[in-house]
Amino acid sequence: MLRALRETNARDYPASVIDRLVLTLPEGVASKLEEWHAYVAVVDGRIVGTGSLNGKTIRAVFVHPDYQGRGIGTKLMDAVESAANVQSVNTLSVQSSITAQPFYKVVREAFYGEERTIVMSKDISSPSE
Repeated sequence: MLRALRETNARDYPASVIDRLVLTLPEGVASKLEEWHAYVAVVDGRIVGTGSLNGKTIRAVFVHPDYQGRGIGTKLMDAVESAANVQSVNTLSVQSSITAQPFYKVVREAFYGEERTIVMSKDISSPSE
């Protein structure tokens, strides 16, 4: 998570935003893991990605920069979407960094100081549809 913030997300945000997220996000995510359906991607015994589902909301999707572009994020999202299908969820939402914008349909933008986030959605269908 920290490497993704510092390297990947740093391309889209000023250092002040990245510094704040590095200090607050890991603990915030860790405190919610018992409430969320959390998934990790493991390669050669090393955790290289995370993704979670909280009701109809996607949370904490990160892939280590050295492993991006290898389909790991797609597999994490497949796991999240499968969990959503089991819960009969048809549309997922995510409040995400602008880094993830190409993967979803943009609903609206929000600003938290200098941090621009995008509320996005993704329609999913259950395997039986």
